[in-house]
Amino acid sequence: MSVSRIDPWVGCVLGCETGIARVLTDAGELRASYSGGMLGRIARDRQCAAEPGDWVVLRRWSDNRVTIEDVWQRDRPVAPVIALRRA
Repeated sequence: MSVSRIDPWVGCVLGCETGIARVLTDAGELRASYSGGMLGRIARDRQCAAEPGDWVVLRRWSDNRVTIEDVWQRDRPVAPVIALRRA
């Protein structure tokens, strides 16, 4: 993980739309977009995108936007996801 000059703020991804993720944090649920660095990584490898159940590093900007800076612990699921609708 390479997030510099910010305090670590993490959350668990609840759901994803195109370019946006719903993330559960200690402060409640919020919507977060991808940072520029994450968009570059996703462009090179689509597997880098956050999925429901992933833990992510977040950054809040001065205009109150929140971006996903990195994904933690991709190799093992740490938060089970319960499907609310049948596929």
